[in-house]
Amino acid sequence: MISCCPVTTPVISLGGSIFSKEGERYLEAFISGIKKERKYAIVVGGGPQARERISWLRKMRVGEYQLDMMGIHFTRVNALSLSLALGEIEEVPTTIDAAVRDFKIYGKVIMGGTEPGHTTDAVSLLLAEAIGSRTVINVTNVDGLYDRNPDDPGARRLKEASYVRAIKMISEEKRRAGANFPLDILSLNIARRSEIKIKIVSFKDMENVFNCIKGKKYEGTVIG
Repeated sequence: MISCCPVTTPVISLGGSIFSKEGERYLEAFISGIKKERKYAIVVGGGPQARERISWLRKMRVGEYQLDMMGIHFTRVNALSLSLALGEIEEVPTTIDAAVRDFKIYGKVIMGGTEPGHTTDAVSLLLAEAIGSRTVINVTNVDGLYDRNPDDPGARRLKEASYVRAIKMISEEKRRAGANFPLDILSLNIARRSEIKIKIVSFKDMENVFNCIKGKKYEGTVIG
């Protein structure tokens, strides 16, 4: 694998939910803000359209490998959409090595998924390892990691959590293609082995998102 010297640019894991009709205005705000950044590395998720299609295909008894590949294609379409909206190159890398090359050449990279079994959150952590970034910012539809289901009235958002605690919190969740959780165990294990901090913020407050990207005070959860 190609490697870079350590960089200060955080890797952004952009949740696919922002590509829904409901997320459109937040996506436009993200595009407006990220255009001002000299460097960026973004990994894009598949979102509700991918999950809905996967759910339907699962009913048709399509295999999990094929469902993963379907999800990956959705992430790459979203990544290409973002790249085009930003006026960047019209092709997205499909491997970590290719993404690292793009980042080294252009200082910018936008990608989706890479291979079955890896969520885009895991891809963002692998990309962070490869370019030497110390932070992954998970921009999603929730404003942090909660001690229970966020829909529970008694749920409490955690300001910070250790890798071990975060892994324990989700270790009983079954990982299947199209599952929708703020993070997954593979992502957390990658973060732990390389001591990469994961910051979780909601795309519904874009000012807060860019405060986090710029290293300013923000509201959310930090893991690690």
